[in-house]
Amino acid sequence: MKVKECLKRSLRGKWVLGSILFLICAGAVVLIDYFYYRNRLYPGVYHNQAPLGGCLLEDAKQQLETSFLASREISFILEDKVIKVLLPADIGFHCDLPATLQQLYQAGRGWAGFKQRLRYLVYGEKLVVESLVNANDAAAAHFMAELAEKIYRPPHDATFAVSAETVMIIPEQEGRFLKVRALREGIIQALREGDSTMAIPVGDWPAARTADDLRDYGVQQVMVFFFTDLPPGNPDRDHNVRLGAEAINGYLLAPGEIFSFNRVIGAASKEKGYRPAPVISGEEIVPGLGGGLCQVSSTLYNAALLANLSIVERHNHSLIVDYLPIGRDATISLGYADLKFQNNRDHYILIGAELSGSRLTFRIFGPPMEERVEIHTSGFRKVPSPVRYEETDELPAGVTELVRTGSPGYYITTWRVVFRGGEEISRELLARNYYRPLATVYRIGRSVPAFEFAPPPGDEEENTAAGGESIP
Repeated sequence: MKVKECLKRSLRGKWVLGSILFLICAGAVVLIDYFYYRNRLYPGVYHNQAPLGGCLLEDAKQQLETSFLASREISFILEDKVIKVLLPADIGFHCDLPATLQQLYQAGRGWAGFKQRLRYLVYGEKLVVESLVNANDAAAAHFMAELAEKIYRPPHDATFAVSAETVMIIPEQEGRFLKVRALREGIIQALREGDSTMAIPVGDWPAARTADDLRDYGVQQVMVFFFTDLPPGNPDRDHNVRLGAEAINGYLLAPGEIFSFNRVIGAASKEKGYRPAPVISGEEIVPGLGGGLCQVSSTLYNAALLANLSIVERHNHSLIVDYLPIGRDATISLGYADLKFQNNRDHYILIGAELSGSRLTFRIFGPPMEERVEIHTSGFRKVPSPVRYEETDELPAGVTELVRTGSPGYYITTWRVVFRGGEEISRELLARNYYRPLATVYRIGRSVPAFEFAPPPGDEEENTAAGGESIP
């Protein structure tokens, strides 16, 4: 019994002694560790990929300064070209050396740091500390907005280029934009790693309509065409017709889509290059900006009729025009009269416009038509031109002078007749048109009164005194 007690006491004493020795050793290790690494970084500490473990704080500071100085300038590269070379500080970014050094020093310290050190000793896991980068949000935002504007390029859809009867496809061009968040992160990473170059992060912006899409539309053939000849002797009017034709040339119309002449052409203004030329205003032919555009709309109207497209809106002129048969014109006036037609077919159509010499031609491109269209008229009735006399003092009394030769007016009805295989399949009333007559105008010398009243000599004063008016 006594032997067992002695053994227990002996073991207890050894355990206590061992514990004391362990504590003394641990304390000694902690003290040695503390005093040795008081001004040093712990083993396994890396700044980015540079090993700094065991370095004195002063040495680590010098290495950081060298690293930071080496990355003062960054070259921003786009498509293998240097776009800008800038100091990071100029765009609001800078490395925080004191804070980075403090984080390097704290790595491996404390309980969490002790576990990191153990993992380094056992598994070789590095204690990596990245440079701390501060950003001035206002300066950074200004730089990135400036760069974004320079990088920005909107996408361009593939388009058709129409020249006479030839249709070509101009391929699409992808757009691009600046990835702002990626740029910010990239600048920070470049500063941390001391990189002197950085590829500008750019996002691709695909076009909505590609060349392959256009090839599938099947608009390389002429379905129908129609032309009118320009009246000679007015180059300004010819110029306006050319501008209007160019604005419409290559217009693609999807199935179900409505074409609006006024929407496509817009206001005829000097800024767009339009010139004054004759237009119909009431009973007068007067100069007006864009004169001649009605011939563009009228020629297109007839092409749309022959393509068997659905006419949504059309207005005839108040007077007849000399470049088309009666009942087949289409006047336009922004905000008042428009030419609209709908693509009622199950495929795309392409509108081509060409002014060659004095001939304006519209072509509708698409698959071959199965039907044939004819335009007929009926109910033709002529309205005589009235004669109007306008008195003037510039001619002798009763003498007449022709000012303007008038023209008759007309009533006429227009029909569209559609044939397939030689058989009439439909007859459509297009419009009942009225063109008012233009009066023939003469000037005629004003008639002289039969007599003139003159007071007797010497009566002027008496007449005036009586309250009457003095008659010269």
